[in-house]
Amino acid sequence: MIGVSDDGEHLAYGTSASGSDWVTISLMRVRDKHRLPDTLSWVKFSRIAWTSDGKGFFYSRFPAPKDDDGAPESGIRTDVNLNHEVYYHFLGTDQSDDVMCWRDPEHPKYIYTPEVTEDGKYVLLSVSESSEPVNKLYYCDLSALSGMNAKGTHEMLPFVKLVDKFEAFYGVVANDGTRFTFLTNKDAPRCKLSRVDVDDPQSWTDVLPEDDRAVLESACAVHGDKVLVNYLSDVKYVLQMRSLATGELLHGIPIDIGSVNGITGRRGDSEVFIEFSSFLTPGIVYRCDLSSGSPEMSIYRDINVPGFDRTDFEAKQVFYPSKDGTKIPMFVVSRKKIVLDGSHPALLFGYGGFGMSMTPQFSAARVVLMRNLGFVTCIANIRGGGEYGEGWHKAGSLANKQNCFDDFVAAGEFLVSAGYTSPSRLCIEGGSNGGLLVAACINQRPGLFGCALAHVGVMDMLRFHKFTIGFPCKSTSYDECLPSRSCMGL
Repeated sequence: MIGVSDDGEHLAYGTSASGSDWVTISLMRVRDKHRLPDTLSWVKFSRIAWTSDGKGFFYSRFPAPKDDDGAPESGIRTDVNLNHEVYYHFLGTDQSDDVMCWRDPEHPKYIYTPEVTEDGKYVLLSVSESSEPVNKLYYCDLSALSGMNAKGTHEMLPFVKLVDKFEAFYGVVANDGTRFTFLTNKDAPRCKLSRVDVDDPQSWTDVLPEDDRAVLESACAVHGDKVLVNYLSDVKYVLQMRSLATGELLHGIPIDIGSVNGITGRRGDSEVFIEFSSFLTPGIVYRCDLSSGSPEMSIYRDINVPGFDRTDFEAKQVFYPSKDGTKIPMFVVSRKKIVLDGSHPALLFGYGGFGMSMTPQFSAARVVLMRNLGFVTCIANIRGGGEYGEGWHKAGSLANKQNCFDDFVAAGEFLVSAGYTSPSRLCIEGGSNGGLLVAACINQRPGLFGCALAHVGVMDMLRFHKFTIGFPCKSTSYDECLPSRSCMGL
């Protein structure tokens, strides 16, 4: 969690200790790396949102427990987190002087994420209640306030509820005055761009409709009237420059097979930075120059691993049938031109939950296995993830959870039948929800795998909703939860 003030003078950053998901926010003066005394505790599920004047930022936190004993540092608190609140912190002041900007005691399980628009005129509040890709959306016109909720006051900001139902996801892309453009999955499981004038909440119109197959992963408004959109098509990224006003395609931007991990740009600048990685590339930051009309890509930073020659290896994508005939994509990475005689050890990784897409990423551990021990490493893009949008997620959650296990088992069967490996040499791996996946598969098909690595698996499915981040589930039993909630069905 980081946030840089608009003038570039100050950096706010979050750190956690002992594996805890509690975060402590600290501040640093950028020019001389001097750490300021500001320390903000009891922060979780937050964003650092600076106001344009550089005087401070919005953030979210929970009330300190009555028995506050420094437990965030130990990371062992298991009590349920309730009553998330939004505060404004003034630079150079103590946390006790922070101004509470929003709270809602009637909905103690709501989670609030603040964001300030690029023009500095509005603060938006995304409201969520679970891991489902839906949120409410509130906004506050900061320019209309006489003084930004000055120190010493205790009145909450006058947020206006633009979207007050948990029916879809809304993420702000840009605004021109009161006209806002959002990335949303409203009536579009693979997402689209829509626009509304907040002075006329019924004026929603689509700017860039949903694609027939590709998932619109992100959109970044850049260089005045342009938007850089990032699609995921068959688990491969596609970058396009489009008109922010009409959605019209202006330019395609070629990119290798891999993952776009981040796009950084602003409407006031003529350059965009794109963070990229792949199975064989640790990390590249591309600089995209927009000043000449047609985008020009160049390498700004490139990470090299000493002693690793990426040309010795290859990454390819295959599609295999699951138990019900559904075609599942999988990446297979190995040394070039291996003999498919079933003799190679193989590591098969999967996740299949929460709509998270498993896209190509570099792993030093996997490189060591491939280079030194002759491993074939594989990533199966099973249902439950977001590789093909919300429909793909739902096809592997709740009552459809068995599809995840069937897809993963089918991946193992494919690797054996294609000659990549044999059951005694096939290892499956997953963490958290992926740990549950591994545990289920090793129990359902023990003869197919020679090894199972289940990291921090969500194994206690009867009590998962009672602790820490499992708390958004309102159910009290597995039978009640299964048909209706996401935390059990993952």
